[in-house]
Amino acid sequence: MNEEKNCLRCGGTNVKPGVLQSTGKIYARPNNANVETFLKTGVLVNVNICFDCGHVEMVVVPDKLKSIMKAC
Repeated sequence: MNEEKNCLRCGGTNVKPGVLQSTGKIYARPNNANVETFLKTGVLVNVNICFDCGHVEMVVVPDKLKSIMKAC
């Protein structure tokens, strides 16, 4: 089931999912997290891109983040 997303900036509905990427993957890491644990297991940063205004919303999977933080 596809859930329609509204842009947080302009309210538009022309929002598509994607990933934030460089020459490698980009991961989000809380300041107090063990760097070595995150390098091995990182949390992928997904994005929602608004094709109306260009806003990019970054999102991580909360359950994966919580499980990694328990290991730190």
